Amino acid sequence: MDKFLLSLKNRVLVPSICLTGMCLWLIICHVHYHSYWMGTIYRVQTTDFNLLHHTLPPVLSDMILANRDDLIQRTLDCSFGLFGMVITDPSGENVLYKTEKIYRRESWQKRVQPESLLKESEPYDLLTDPPQLEPLFAHKSPRSTQAVQVGTTKRGVKVLGRLYYLRSAPPSFAEDLSNFLLNGFWELSGSKRGYCYITCSCIGFTLAILLLVYLRRRGIELKQKELEHMQRELDIRKKALESLGSELATQKARKVWLEREADQAYKRAIGLKQSLERLKESLGGAMQDNFAPADGSQTVVSTGANGVTGGSGISGTNGRISQIKIRPPVAPPGSILEEIESLLPALSENAKNLRSQADVLQDYCSALEDRQVEMRKIVENAFSRTTAITGATNSSGVAPPGLASTQVSPAAPAPSVLPAANAPAPEPGPDFIDMSPR
Repeated sequence: MDKFLLSLKNRVLVPSICLTGMCLWLIICHVHYHSYWMGTIYRVQTTDFNLLHHTLPPVLSDMILANRDDLIQRTLDCSFGLFGMVITDPSGENVLYKTEKIYRRESWQKRVQPESLLKESEPYDLLTDPPQLEPLFAHKSPRSTQAVQVGTTKRGVKVLGRLYYLRSAPPSFAEDLSNFLLNGFWELSGSKRGYCYITCSCIGFTLAILLLVYLRRRGIELKQKELEHMQRELDIRKKALESLGSELATQKARKVWLEREADQAYKRAIGLKQSLERLKESLGGAMQDNFAPADGSQTVVSTGANGVTGGSGISGTNGRISQIKIRPPVAPPGSILEEIESLLPALSENAKNLRSQADVLQDYCSALEDRQVEMRKIVENAFSRTTAITGATNSSGVAPPGLASTQVSPAAPAPSVLPAANAPAPEPGPDFIDMSPR
């Protein structure tokens, strides 16, 4: 039903409801028409005819005997034309008197014919001489459709005529409705009152239906918009959930990769630790064997050729080995990072120690290089002087003055006694003296 309401457009929905209200109005008006003319008016006329059956025949009989035609006509016209009364001769072939008045329209006037009078459903009364006080016909109730004979004509009476009762024919439904619409629907009398009430009720009912349909349709549209909004939010949340699922899968893959990398880093850290320990052991042994003095004190080396001295000090104790527990390479992935973090302070401390020892070694090596350069200069100077002295001795056999008293630095002692004249010539030596430690 809701989908049907939403599918209909306003230009279709409003005329449909109005047409339905009009059809309902016509149906109720027809019911009212039948109830009014075939019910109320018919029962009123039945009551009137029952009253006339009991009172009118003796009165008209007295008037006929008195030859009061004016009174007879006024009595017949007292119905105002709402229904008809006709007096004929005793045979019923000639019409003597009839109701002359017409109430707004002709209804029963066309049936005032001897042939038509015999077809009337209401039985006729007899006008007699002398007048008969007892009625011949009567109705049991206002709703009865036929009169019942309740008396008979006495013997020896003279029949003066017949009295016929003509019911007013109701108008057609179209005629009655057009009379209401075109001739003052505000007049609240007769059937128009019911038509007016029915029209107002149907208009109000149609407007109420239109209002209810509009409110229902508006509510459905609002609910549909809310559902669409919720559907969009659901789609957004679904996409976000899918994104979170993909992100979770990525994080899981990253976790696996990090665990693998952590395991490899752990293995590399173990190898690095073992290498550092071996390096510490080798450096400590080499420094103790080659450079450290026996009592572990500081050693100072100086050269005195040109007043340059150099010194370097290193600790005589062996390198300290950190107490780090080595575990097998295989370990649970969850504890790898913790163990690596626990190893980092010891590794950093070892690295600082190694760096300080490397700085000491570098200073010591630079001092050795300076000493080697100085020694080379001293050796070259001594060699050049020795060559000059040797050449002077060979030429004159006497050493030049001032050269015999030349001394060499204790760090690099030179020969202080010249060779004899008859001594063999020295063998040519190398260009430099090897001063490296043996």
